[in-house]
Amino acid sequence: MRICPKCRSKYPTQERFCRNDASVLVEPADMGRIGTTVGNYHLQQILGRGGMGTVYSGEHVYIGKKVAVKVLHPRFAKYEDAVKRFLREARAASSINHPNIVDVTDFGPTTDGGVYFVMEYLDGTSLEDLIEKKGAIPLHRSLNVSNQMALALAAAHEKGIIHRDLKPDNIMLIRKPGRRDLIKMLTPEAGDNTPTARFVIEKEDEYDFVKILDFGIAKVLHHEEVAPGQTLAGAVFGTPEYMSPEAARGDEVDHRADIYSCGVILFDMLTGRPPFEATAAAEVLAMQINRMPPSPREVAPHLEITEGAERVILRAMNKSPDKRHQSMDEFRAELQTCYGSIAYKRHAVAVPGVQPAGREARRKRLTEELDDWLRSDESSLTLEEARQLAMDMVHEPEYDTGDEADADD
Repeated sequence: MRICPKCRSKYPTQERFCRNDASVLVEPADMGRIGTTVGNYHLQQILGRGGMGTVYSGEHVYIGKKVAVKVLHPRFAKYEDAVKRFLREARAASSINHPNIVDVTDFGPTTDGGVYFVMEYLDGTSLEDLIEKKGAIPLHRSLNVSNQMALALAAAHEKGIIHRDLKPDNIMLIRKPGRRDLIKMLTPEAGDNTPTARFVIEKEDEYDFVKILDFGIAKVLHHEEVAPGQTLAGAVFGTPEYMSPEAARGDEVDHRADIYSCGVILFDMLTGRPPFEATAAAEVLAMQINRMPPSPREVAPHLEITEGAERVILRAMNKSPDKRHQSMDEFRAELQTCYGSIAYKRHAVAVPGVQPAGREARRKRLTEELDDWLRSDESSLTLEEARQLAMDMVHEPEYDTGDEADADD
């Protein structure tokens, strides 16, 4: 039997989701922990349930700090390999020490022989839920999310850690107050005799701050001694819709498997669906191995998906790891060529035809291309020139460290 943690409806064991509110169903043992204490943390309610553990919202019993507590499923507690893998997740996440990766602060045993670890509490929405509710995500917002993911994963790969289970459900988005400008290109309206584009500068209201979760099946290269029998040759780890071809075959994987998954996630964000879907997991795995990914622009022709964005996705999703981006830094660098009608910039510039919306724009640290154009005798941009200018603008790292320094130059 399984139970919905929200409405308490009961379902057969084979069911996964509640028919009333789509919540992930949990087991009676998971519900039984609510109101109990593990270590110094009082468990309050269930936030989610994964393959190895259940995540609870909790509170430190002495200082009242709100946290998230992940507890290993009881049926795994008796297996040494499962416990090691569970604690490996905590060690991997905490060792990377990056602002876009969830912070792990504590761990310990439970009174019934299990194990838990404590993470920062994130008040946000998973990327999976956002796509489920909103459908496709606008280009500039999707690139912002992908950019932060690449920054975090570059740090993980530098430590020799491969995530191996990247998917929208493991990407948490936290809305934060914006500090940059949004430069929007307005195309000429119908009947307009002047084929020029105008820019509108708006203050960024909010933006998505990314946190990557669940390093439960992370592979730690060069830093991990694997005992005989601890892993199975040919074992398949990950989620089929976001898994690289080599992972789907059960082959050895390296950091380029994460690059493949990032390409799939960007496809999912821009089109509202993953590139390969089927009723059976085995069918999806076969597609990942044998079928070329569809063109995102053909899947969603009504949405803004630039040629640059499609190029990045299809390169990241190449069946051969050698033909993908060879690092997250390389993947992230190409992301900067993908922007369309809306671009980010810490300080926008007032140019002829720009209409500040909400505040006066400041001229500071222009891109080389824009600076050259301003010094010329041109008084307006053609639509083609404006579109190219928006595409060529340099974009800064999308997480905000609080430092006023710009990365535009």
